[in-house]
Amino acid sequence: MLLDTTTTPTSSPAAAPARLGWRQRLAERRRLQRVDRVGAKLARLDAVSRLLARAETRLEAGWTQDAWFVTRDDGVLRHHVGTLHADQGVRSEAVCLVAAIAVEAMPGSITGPDAQRAIGALWNVLHGGSAAADWATAPGVTAARAYDLVRWNDASDRRQSDVLALVQASRASMDRASAALRADLARA
Repeated sequence: MLLDTTTTPTSSPAAAPARLGWRQRLAERRRLQRVDRVGAKLARLDAVSRLLARAETRLEAGWTQDAWFVTRDDGVLRHHVGTLHADQGVRSEAVCLVAAIAVEAMPGSITGPDAQRAIGALWNVLHGGSAAADWATAPGVTAARAYDLVRWNDASDRRQSDVLALVQASRASMDRASAALRADLARA
């Protein structure tokens, strides 16, 4: 008995997609551009949230006031003040709020985009706003906000729990903004 190796199509070939008109193409292009913008903002929010999580872990390990950070050299505690050299704080025993951001944002200190946004998020939440309220601040604005956060960190009545609560509130605000963006992206 011979086998028949010829096959017959069981369904018709897929119809060629209809050509879209210029309005449909324009609408699709705009939709894709919006998806790209929302996706990029979501990536920035997630990067800042991860930076704040690392800073929180560092602050939980040790927190200080009136110094950027404290290191132990040959058994002696050394308080680093003056110009912030974040690379020196990598092996610190304790850090202040702004130094935690700077050390975890290496190598850019607070001048990198994620660190600037983290400083902005902390400052906005401290002053009753949303963590993701503004994303494009001039370096001078970031420096002023960092200085304000340092003064807040160094207040005599400030405790480690206060600093950790600010970081946690900032992360929670970022998570809410991320969830809203993810929902927006799902609708796109």
